[in-house]
Amino acid sequence: MHTYQPMTPKDEARRILDLCHGDLLKALDVLERQMNTLHARAQVLLSLAGLTITISGFSGRAIAGNSPAAKLLIVAGLLISLFSAVFVYLRVMQLRWVTAETTEEPLAMLEQIIARRAMKTRSYRLGGQMLGLGLFFYALAFAIMLMSA
Repeated sequence: MHTYQPMTPKDEARRILDLCHGDLLKALDVLERQMNTLHARAQVLLSLAGLTITISGFSGRAIAGNSPAAKLLIVAGLLISLFSAVFVYLRVMQLRWVTAETTEEPLAMLEQIIARRAMKTRSYRLGGQMLGLGLFFYALAFAIMLMSA
């Protein structure tokens, strides 16, 4: 059984350049598509957080009014969801074009982009986990409301 070993940015840059037969433009296109995928997925997280905030505006008072626990859970869920949205926006959605990483050495250029992509990927995962926690708290508050009806 083979275990996954993540590549270093240098190894991955070499691999991409090899797969693209040394064509830097094709290698940049590969990385740009990966960044676009990451941004699209981050947009989904932002939309879910926005939906949570919007629903809270309509039904938050009704949910929170059932018990102190529901009140605490909905506020915590809302704050964590909002924080995750801000975190994802600042860490993942920031724009920096792949061509802004230009260096004389193609391999070094690709390494820089891969390192930035890795940072954004880690931030996306953390933001998603935070949003999941916020939604969990929000759902618990909702469950308390339903059970006390």
